[in-house]
Amino acid sequence: MKTIKQISIFLENQQGKLGDILTALKNDNIEIQAASVADTTEFGILRLITSDQTKAAGLLSAKGHLVSLNEVMAIQVDPTTGAFADAVDALTAGGVSISYLYTFHKDGKLVLIIRPASLEKAEEVAAESGLTLVQGWE
Repeated sequence: MKTIKQISIFLENQQGKLGDILTALKNDNIEIQAASVADTTEFGILRLITSDQTKAAGLLSAKGHLVSLNEVMAIQVDPTTGAFADAVDALTAGGVSISYLYTFHKDGKLVLIIRPASLEKAEEVAAESGLTLVQGWE
């Protein structure tokens, strides 16, 4: 399967919690390539793509954070008007349900990080639609 690892970190909504995580990664020379935060009034989920997912997850776990590694899809598109919409339209037209997504730029391309309800279905539809999957950050 063509997926990448994403770090998900349970984050209490308290002053300094996010800073602690970012400082720990900085001090260990781990580059943050993409980040997303979804929150409620009491907690949030910080999702990260880093230069070394395994090292980052281990470091943050050792510092007492609740961390999990998840499989997500990374789809690379041109950063032109409509390419993002076309990729999402292709997936949804093929029956893929997207739980969440976020984006970042890498090497002049837009990368969509997608958590579909079914990774297998999403990969099948992406291949049929000619979408470019990115894999192997580590």
